[in-house]
Amino acid sequence: MPIKSLESYLFERGLVGSYPIEALKNATLGIDVNHYISRLLTSKREQYLDAIGGFPASLKMYLESDLKVFKECNITPVFVFNGSLVRDQLEDSGYLKGYAAEASNHGATAAAGLHPASPGIRANKESIYSQRHRGWTQWSNLVTSHQGTYIDQPVPPQEPFRYNTTIETKRFQSDLIAYFIDHEIIYQVAPFASWSQLSYLLHSGYIDAIYGPTDCLMLSNVDKFILGMEFPNREIRYIERLRVLKEFNCTYDEFVDIAMGVGNDLQPTTLPPLQIYTVPQLFEIALEMVIATGTNFYAYQFSNPVKSESAEFISKYQKGVSALKYMPVLKDNGRVDFYEEATVNDPSNARLKSESSNEAPQEPNEYNNASDNHISADSRTVSTSSTPRPIPADVHDFIAQKLPSEYYFYRSLGLANGRLFDAITTGVYPIEPPLDGGFTDSYRSLVKKSVEVFKNKEINLLTQPINRYYQIKPIKQVNWFATDDATILTNRISPSIFERLNRLVVKTDQLDREFSFAEFIKLLGGSKDLFQDFVSPEVIFPNSVPLEKKLTSTFDLLATSLLRFLHLLEFFEYNLESKVLKPTEWGRAFLKLNELQVDPNYQESIFILMIFLKMNVLLLSQDTAPPALSALSQATLRSYPQESLYILLLTRVLTLYQVEQKSSNYHGPIDKKTLIFRDHLDFVKENLDDLFEAVTISSLTSGEFDRLSLDDYQWQQKIVRKCPFKLSTPNTIIAMMYEFFLQKYLHNGNTKSDAIALIASEFQTVKYTPSLEEQFGKAHNFLKQTSNVLSELSSLGLIKKEDALSFEHAVQFSSKALLE
Repeated sequence: MPIKSLESYLFERGLVGSYPIEALKNATLGIDVNHYISRLLTSKREQYLDAIGGFPASLKMYLESDLKVFKECNITPVFVFNGSLVRDQLEDSGYLKGYAAEASNHGATAAAGLHPASPGIRANKESIYSQRHRGWTQWSNLVTSHQGTYIDQPVPPQEPFRYNTTIETKRFQSDLIAYFIDHEIIYQVAPFASWSQLSYLLHSGYIDAIYGPTDCLMLSNVDKFILGMEFPNREIRYIERLRVLKEFNCTYDEFVDIAMGVGNDLQPTTLPPLQIYTVPQLFEIALEMVIATGTNFYAYQFSNPVKSESAEFISKYQKGVSALKYMPVLKDNGRVDFYEEATVNDPSNARLKSESSNEAPQEPNEYNNASDNHISADSRTVSTSSTPRPIPADVHDFIAQKLPSEYYFYRSLGLANGRLFDAITTGVYPIEPPLDGGFTDSYRSLVKKSVEVFKNKEINLLTQPINRYYQIKPIKQVNWFATDDATILTNRISPSIFERLNRLVVKTDQLDREFSFAEFIKLLGGSKDLFQDFVSPEVIFPNSVPLEKKLTSTFDLLATSLLRFLHLLEFFEYNLESKVLKPTEWGRAFLKLNELQVDPNYQESIFILMIFLKMNVLLLSQDTAPPALSALSQATLRSYPQESLYILLLTRVLTLYQVEQKSSNYHGPIDKKTLIFRDHLDFVKENLDDLFEAVTISSLTSGEFDRLSLDDYQWQQKIVRKCPFKLSTPNTIIAMMYEFFLQKYLHNGNTKSDAIALIASEFQTVKYTPSLEEQFGKAHNFLKQTSNVLSELSSLGLIKKEDALSFEHAVQFSSKALLE
């Protein structure tokens, strides 16, 4: 979040300059992704994103348009994502409490009188949850009121699901990274604050300008930065720091003091006495207090008569300023070290020392090992000195506990999503409510089962190679529906999971072979003795092992990870002593995906469905408890009960299929029943991503793979882009298209043309989904292939025969409707 209310005030004071975009010709532009996306996805765009899920459908259109302008001007964009939250951000967001406050108090934002235009992290989450809840309540009331008259025309929602909140980029970060890799665009995930990372890149000469939030005014080595880009007018809006300070008649120290008082990205809380004012007025009032009365907001906290509050706000202020001055960045030597802007001779250091560090653990503090890697300030810094500032002993209290730099490198590439890393450093893995609210028993059962199936294994894999402190540190999973009943995750397992897995090795040495499920299945299918072919006679991670015996191809790295991953999910039985490596019944079904002629593009999706069925929390044909309101009419449910069940089965599976669409801002029918099932599958996919990531990183950190054989681009193209489970679960659009098509088909004398016309009208397919019948045909092929897999699972006794038969009949019903 930017400095509260500052941006509008800068425009009011005429402090935002403009240049033609050609001024950036031939430049390398560093772009803060959060700030950039907040400009693209405004409150008027993607208003139904939380009702259908998936990647924002309009975002690629905006990206392509902007990138075209960049190309015309020969501007090289470098996109930098936010990384982990620092301590003040964690406390403000409710992360450390498992987001309990946000989930339980939907109306807290409005009740507190907070302005939604520039909220803190917690207020933004509360607003999001509140709007989802309100949107579904209004939709349910609307559908219920139309039950008597609604037959086959879907009831369109009348209220959006988003109003003035910021769309969180974390949930589709991997999609953006995949887009950047495919288009050969430079990107990076920062260890912490993206705009601090951009400051380092600018100072080191890797970029020529920054496009970022107003927080950049707190960076003493950034003279000017771009605040906005008006592409239709081909203009950039920029801010000069010295001009702003001169116009405000304040020093740099006073500006930082005001920023920490009103709230900013690093310290999101508005401090007393500013809390009584509305957000749009905050910065102007704070500036007036400083100029007219000489107020110092740090000193003001000491005068607070309520000592408990005073101590809390003093701590927040100190941690915010200290995080600004000691923010770690990923440097070009591969280490995560401090990037110091000011130096010991800078007068602004007078109030930087943190006095609030009594509670921090003293075990691992690798930051202190980095004192020989400081970048000396150049002419753009406030003052210069050859003497590095001493590193505070309590740095982990206001930033975070530090993981090895290698972990941050994998995160910078997008190989690691960061959820598990944050859990290790904070001691908390929070589970937030899904888009539908997460009220069903089956979803909550899924969350509880995930601890044993996924989380314990992931935490063990990532904590065993690093400081022993993390191997015994309590780490808990906190679920939003039971925050007082946190589950302690198992760090230590004897022998460790990596020790159990490290002899499972796929080694082909085929450098040009691309990894995919289909290629992996083909490889294993050609083996006559799995144990002989894929169990190494010795471990390959020690440095003493010759390089040629290690993994040298990216296919081998990912295939080895997949084999170990499948063993952890009980798809393969493995016993080193007994010399056994063989597929279980689930593994046999998985290895038949090629034989069952499942399209390689669909194998990951069908695998996710298999894992969901294996976890046995909800049958495909089973209604949720409590039941959700169906978007099908009462007339359909009453007159066609069997066909209604078929529609339920088909739409649930189709939540794994992404329809091919042009970029659009979706405004059409919605269905909570379909979204609920999608949320189940999305939770499974997220956990599969975490587990595969943990298995892969445990192999990399141990030294099994020749890591120096690849440059950054090859890491991105050959490893990050080929990792499964990274992209968002598809939205519900094709499932709803199918649902309302079949309903119209039933009520219209089994006439396909009228049903197609209805879908074309309701979903505006002429504009957004060309070749609708062709798209339906592809979706139907996906359903048929899924039916083949379900029949195989049934023959192996893994699911009930009647469930597989019912789905087969549903596909036949669909085929009849489509082929007429």
